[in-house]
Amino acid sequence: MRQLYIYPVVVLLLGILSAAPLQAAKLKHRGTLYSDNTAQALKAPEGVACDAESFVVADTGNSRLVRYRLSAQSLAPEAVYPVPGSNLLVTQLDNHGNIYVLDGKSRKILILDAKGQSKGKLEPKGVPGSKTIIPRSFRLFAGQIYLLDIFSNRLLELDSNDKFQRQLAFPEDAEFFSDLTIGPQGTIYLLDSVAGAIYRAAAGADSFSLFSSGLKEYLNFPTNLATDKNGELYLSDQYGSGLVAISRDGSFQGRKFGMGWEDGQLYYPSQLCINEQNNLVIADRSNNRVQVFKILED
Repeated sequence: MRQLYIYPVVVLLLGILSAAPLQAAKLKHRGTLYSDNTAQALKAPEGVACDAESFVVADTGNSRLVRYRLSAQSLAPEAVYPVPGSNLLVTQLDNHGNIYVLDGKSRKILILDAKGQSKGKLEPKGVPGSKTIIPRSFRLFAGQIYLLDIFSNRLLELDSNDKFQRQLAFPEDAEFFSDLTIGPQGTIYLLDSVAGAIYRAAAGADSFSLFSSGLKEYLNFPTNLATDKNGELYLSDQYGSGLVAISRDGSFQGRKFGMGWEDGQLYYPSQLCINEQNNLVIADRSNNRVQVFKILED
């Protein structure tokens, strides 16, 4: 019984002790959001997706999506889109405001329009090999869809009509990929959560190579990955309740936050997103909230 009380304390102390300031960028806390526009509380939010004017939260515990206004002056809830019977996870926005969200129950990517009306599901067409596709994560970039297929250990690239374009096999020495992101120049980055490593493939490349390794020295279990407009990478450390920055050359740049319940602290965070205005949004899952920060450039 004693271990049940010791473990959370040890995790908390590790998060606090490792929360060194970020060297690559300074973060200014902009706001913390706990509810929608009717004051209904968020519950275990998993996904966030942002554009220049708004961000959408996968309010997983409530089986719904919540849209918030994101401007230089304010943060405010705008609309709620129920998705009954779902387990909403990774979320993305396309250039038309359509919402793509991975449903963990159906293992399908659902598509909703900018007003939250269903547009069906993503249906990959013409994919070679196994017809079974199990997405772990995905990204939208330059009109293309990049899908992390953990069933066949490959990354799939589809066009805007869901048609197959190409596939890249996962590196053989990798352990488990949990997320991906696409850099400003079209470079694909894969996050190996178990090994604490990042792999990359430049735009047009036909294979992945190791980009950054040994990250377990700085974090416990990274699960989500995002890149800013300059190509800097940010990882959410789910078990360590922190944020880690990786430079464009793959080197560790610093760590921010620690486990806690105050503004600027995290408790089992999940997805994060960064828009062109350098707003960083984090789904602070076990705190039942979303936090927004501004990345300040020197």
